[in-house]
Amino acid sequence: MKQIEFNKNIVCFDDYKIEENPSLRDFLESDLLRELIDSFKEKIIVVLGWDWTMLRAIKENYEKNMPFLWINFWHKWFLLNSKDSINPNTDFVERKYPLLEIELETNWSIKKAIAVNEIDIRSGNWKMISLDISLTKKQSINIEWDWILISTPAWSTGYNSSLGWPIIPHTLNAFVMTPKAPWKPKLQAPVLMRDDEIIEIKNVWRQNIAEIYFDSVEFFKSNEFNLKIQKYRENIRLLIWEDYLDTWDNKVLSEQGFLKK
Repeated sequence: MKQIEFNKNIVCFDDYKIEENPSLRDFLESDLLRELIDSFKEKIIVVLGWDWTMLRAIKENYEKNMPFLWINFWHKWFLLNSKDSINPNTDFVERKYPLLEIELETNWSIKKAIAVNEIDIRSGNWKMISLDISLTKKQSINIEWDWILISTPAWSTGYNSSLGWPIIPHTLNAFVMTPKAPWKPKLQAPVLMRDDEIIEIKNVWRQNIAEIYFDSVEFFKSNEFNLKIQKYRENIRLLIWEDYLDTWDNKVLSEQGFLKK
């Protein structure tokens, strides 16, 4: 991903995509981009691309506490503004989204990372894993399964939805923990929890390897670890086209079978 600066504003895009997407190149060279940036009173981060562009932009800039304006130039996703609706007179609404903070402790190191969408813990050697999972309120559970997924509201539309759990409204202060192929308890349902909970996970069967991913990127692979997951102290600030908000909220319901009257 490439980043360029306009008067302390930041523009992020995938430079390797420019040749195959002339509209991106034209937008970068246009007066419209500069007029759009100048229309905001505070400095912003403009992201031109698709969901992976946004993920990288957030992970490189989340500590700056600047709002992100995401403009779609590829596949449509819930948080993308349409490039056809963007102009200096467009009205935007700011919405805040949580990040997941990960701390992984092993016998020899402590690793930290930030996840925007989700954290996956998967069986690494084709054998079921057993995890002890505890929460801040001293509640705990042991589950034996192939895969556990912890999602933010924004990404409950992804793997979480495919595994049969409803999408979380984006304004809900919660995370969802979803099992895939649970063995014990066999009928373990997804767990919806407040986003102020601290989740601690330990691998019980040390002879079996677990693979840990964040936002589909491999983070660690081990048979012995303590994993702590909690909400990052600052939310990500996203600027959404005001006229798109109703469409956006309706999509959350339509994905669950509701039809617009």
